[in-house]
Amino acid sequence: MESSLPGSAEFVSSSRVRLTLLFQLVTGPKSPSELATMEKKHISHVSRALTEMRSRGLVEYWATDSRERYYRVTSQGYAVFTMLTRVAK
Repeated sequence: MESSLPGSAEFVSSSRVRLTLLFQLVTGPKSPSELATMEKKHISHVSRALTEMRSRGLVEYWATDSRERYYRVTSQGYAVFTMLTRVAK
């Protein structure tokens, strides 16, 4: 389910975890365990945030040969990232 860009930006910015995950994923696909290590968060917090972001169409699964699931930013997620970085300037 995709939502409006302003609504999605508000959703992401209302959580430090979602915000930092989006910023990390803009640089390339990552697994939940990589993100948890990078952000010094428990894997359950990262997984929950990714699930919430995925349900809003901001991130998606990315197929790899690895047993671990990877996530990447969708075009909607990148548009939210762009909107948030413009606001921050």
